[in-house]
Amino acid sequence: MNRRLATAAAAFCLLAATITAAAPASATAGTPSDTHSDDFGPVSVHGAAGTVLTTTFTGFEGDAVRIEVDARADVNTDPRTTRGHFHVTHVHTDGRLVADFSGDITCLGVGGREAIATGVVTSGEAPWFPGRTPVGAKVALTVQGNGRHAGRVGWVWGMFGAPVSDCQGTVAFLPTTSGGFTVRG
Repeated sequence: MNRRLATAAAAFCLLAATITAAAPASATAGTPSDTHSDDFGPVSVHGAAGTVLTTTFTGFEGDAVRIEVDARADVNTDPRTTRGHFHVTHVHTDGRLVADFSGDITCLGVGGREAIATGVVTSGEAPWFPGRTPVGAKVALTVQGNGRHAGRVGWVWGMFGAPVSDCQGTVAFLPTTSGGFTVRG
């Protein structure tokens, strides 16, 4: 029994040492200049793409959504070095405006061909949702970059109560039907 306990304790210590050694450089760095890995910056995402909502968006099936993002950061996932803007337009199949809003990017995270850009809405409207203003709400935009070719997009809208934290988002769950994004980093 003591041998099992000693083996378990040794395994736990090894696991703790492995986790500490594998921590990303940004987790232990005090300032962006302390980061010495090429994986942490600079990064950027630029482009605009449209998609059509699927049947999982009950009541909005077939609606057109267009997302534009122009953002860059000196250090990957560091809100202090991020700058840029976004614009989102959602039009119902009957031509009525569902939502149109834009804002400032507050954090940009890039991994391979995917980027998550979080931000705050600074202007816009959502006439489909009376009494709900998008202004001041946080958003998370996820894009998969393929340049001018089809990619994917995803999003989380804070204006509907979904929690949005800097540089955290969802997968790019919808294929784009037009446009594209260039992701660098």
